[in-house]
Amino acid sequence: MTLSLVINTFNQPDYLGRVLNAVSRQSSLPEEVLLADDGSTGETKTVFERWRAGQSLRCEHIRQEHQGFRRTRILNLAIASSRGDYLVFLDGDTIPHPRFIADHRALAGESQFVQGHRALVGENAAAWFGKSNFSADRRRAVLQNQISGLKNSFRWPFTASKINHRLRGIRGCNLAIWRSDLVRVNGYNEAFTGWGREDSELAARLMNSGVHRLDVRGRALCFHLWHPPVSRAELAGNDELLAKTILEKHTRCEQGLDRHRTAA
Repeated sequence: MTLSLVINTFNQPDYLGRVLNAVSRQSSLPEEVLLADDGSTGETKTVFERWRAGQSLRCEHIRQEHQGFRRTRILNLAIASSRGDYLVFLDGDTIPHPRFIADHRALAGESQFVQGHRALVGENAAAWFGKSNFSADRRRAVLQNQISGLKNSFRWPFTASKINHRLRGIRGCNLAIWRSDLVRVNGYNEAFTGWGREDSELAARLMNSGVHRLDVRGRALCFHLWHPPVSRAELAGNDELLAKTILEKHTRCEQGLDRHRTAA
């Protein structure tokens, strides 16, 4: 199995640099890293190019012009450019645990996608978390009560994995899906613009097509760095799109991945 890591970002170069450094320290490296950039300024490119220069694996910066929040489109462009059998999605403000990739490799199973979880790093700790040794940073954040969901911030011996057919807790910052399943459901739905529900709608189509959700606790961990909330102006319309997919049991979207696969 070849594994592609897709990192989604927009104008968070400091956080992105920390995420990329954490990727370099993984106990198991991905076969490739694709940066899905929704129109960031040149500083993001500089951070990625500097990091890429020291890597032996395939790294690609995929960028579109910023025309509002178009996360679905840039992720489809990254999927179309990927070469791996299995895609792991991570946000550019989310620090992966050193065994993040190794855990996702071990958890990959036929006819399922994996929903991992995150611990939230508070505003104070977000200023420094991920800049040095991961274990030391995590310990310091815990002592300062700057990590929420404490039990999930450790790889503890009593991990939990279960099949879950609900949409609650679906988050694209820690998601792993077989490429063949993404192609079958036509990837992300580009009818979604603005923040919210695009990951849930993708998960709904995957489950409607017979792909099970494996919900994982205590493994494949990541740590989300605090940032100001983004606009939710388009959320009501996105809720309607999600409700339609659920009600009509859609397994494929019209405005999706196939727009970009030929070009890639």
